[in-house]
This record gives sequence, structure tokens and C-alpha cells, in this order.
Amino acid sequence: MVVFHFLGSFNQEKSFQSLTVRVAGVVGAAASEEVEEAAVVVVASVAAAAVVEEVANLRSAAEVEEGALEVEEEAADEEVEVGVEEEEEVDLKEENKLLSNHTGMLKHPGVFIARGKEDALVTRNLVPGSEVYGEKRISVENEGEKIEYRVWNPFRSKLAAAIMGGVDAIHMPPGSRVLYLGAASGTTVSHASDVVGPEGLVYAVEFSHRSGRDLINVAKKRTNIIPIIEDARHPLKYRMLVGMVDTIFADVAQPDQARIVSLNAQHFLKNGGHFVISIKASCIDSTAQPEAVFAAEVKKLQADKLKPQEQLTLEPYERDHAVVVGVFRPPAKKS
Repeated sequence: MVVFHFLGSFNQEKSFQSLTVRVAGVVGAAASEEVEEAAVVVVASVAAAAVVEEVANLRSAAEVEEGALEVEEEAADEEVEVGVEEEEEVDLKEENKLLSNHTGMLKHPGVFIARGKEDALVTRNLVPGSEVYGEKRISVENEGEKIEYRVWNPFRSKLAAAIMGGVDAIHMPPGSRVLYLGAASGTTVSHASDVVGPEGLVYAVEFSHRSGRDLINVAKKRTNIIPIIEDARHPLKYRMLVGMVDTIFADVAQPDQARIVSLNAQHFLKNGGHFVISIKASCIDSTAQPEAVFAAEVKKLQADKLKPQEQLTLEPYERDHAVVVGVFRPPAKKS
């Protein structure tokens, strides 16, 4: 910011030099006018000449004062401009400071909170410089290393809504393998890809070919995503592509979604593995109360050796939705 003050001083010098020339011009003009008047009106008294000279002096003094005011105004404008730039720079530094002081891994490894003017749920971008669905990106300097995070919008992701709602665990630590049923265009899948990291793997199953094309495009940049364009009701069709997984996440919004999760769990979920299922009440029974629908789905899961451990609604992010988290074939308790 020193450069701006120096330029301000330099501009003031130039203004004073210009002012000196102007004042000299005015005095010269006044003197010339006085001589001409004396030549024409010879009979003018010495007193009258003194009056004319006094008027000229007053005019010169007025010009000088006006010039000084102009210089002061210019200097004040420059100081205001410099002050604005300094303020913007301070705001930017303060914002970066707040962002760099993120709280870290909440209780979900790989998921972070960015502290700024508005707190935001974020994941560390597996592909820096690239976005998936127009989400905001945040770059933070941390001990000389530049780290990029992607904002995770809970209004566009059931999994993010569950995290913001206070779910105890999503069971997707870095390095884990996840089977994602109902991957759609890859919005939440991309964040799951960030969370499990380069050592992890996300098998993303989507039935719609239109959404599947978008999913494939996302997977082109993210090598830990394996897109599978198949019906999740028929896991045997992709049994050669999917290995044993640690967690199943399901967002299929189908009346038989409990059965879909159970079938895939029997083929791919390891004993003691976990499942996270998003239940949309209206897709199962639009006439029943959401609470009754959720309770009925939990009973179906229990019947297939899927033991629910936690349930929460997704208000205010999703209406009439709940997330159920549980464990598959839990190991027998030691007596």
C-alpha cells in the first residue's frame, strides 16, 4: 500500500506545479490589464491605481485558495481510494483466515465445515480445478499447501442432509468401498468419491440411461467411481463388476426399496458392513402417514438380517424423507 501513498504525493507535487503556473498567469494578466488601463486613462489618480492593484491581489489570492482546495480534494480522493483497497484486502485475508480455520472432520472422516460468512459443508476435491454440478469451490492455504474443497449442498443431496441433520455415522471412511444404489447423475456420488478418497472405491448403479450418461462423464475424471448402468433389482447382472463392499447407500425411491437393498446386501455387503437407506414415504404409500411408512420399512429390513441402528428425518432439507442407518449380519455378541 506504500506505492499508493507515494503516487498520491507525486500527484500533489504535479498539482502544485500546475497551480504555480496558473497563478503566475493570472498575476501577469492582471498586471497587463492594469498597465493598459493606466495608458488609456492617464488622469486616473494614484488612489484609483491602488484600488485596481488591490482588486488584482484579491483575485490572485482567490485563485490560490481555489487551487489549494482542488489539491486537497484530489489528495482526499486518493486517500479514500487507498482506504477502500486496504479494506478489501483485509476482508479477503480475514475470509481466507476463517476458511483455513475449518473445524476439520466433524465426526465423519473426509467431511468438513468451512467457516466463513456462512458455514458450509464441504468435501476435499479429488480433482482440483474441476466441478461436477456447478457447486462452489473453496481454496485454502494450509502450511504452504493449497487445498481445494467443494461445497456440498444438503438441499441437493440426501446424504448431506443426513449429515447436517446430525446422523451419527455414514460409514464411508477414506479407503472404504461403497455400493451406491440410485446414483442418478452423480451429484452425491461425486462427494462420496471425495470422502473415500483415491484409495477408496464407489460402485455407482443407475438404471436411467439419460442420467447414466452424466454419471459416466463424472466417472471419466474420477477414477475411484465405477459407473454401472443397470437395474438395482437384478444384482446378478453386475456381479462380475462389484466386489465385496463395506457400505451400501441407497436412494432408489421405489416401493420395493427395502427388498432392493436386501438383495444387494446378500451379494455384496460384507458381514458386519453397514447400510444407509433414504426412504421417501410418498413413493411407498402416499396415503399413509410418513411415520407409519418408515416403521413398516424398518420391519422389512429387520426381516432380512439388516439391523437398523439409527433413524432420522431429513427436515428441513427434504419433506417426508427419512434416513435409516444400520448393520448387516452383525457379529454375535460375546457372552
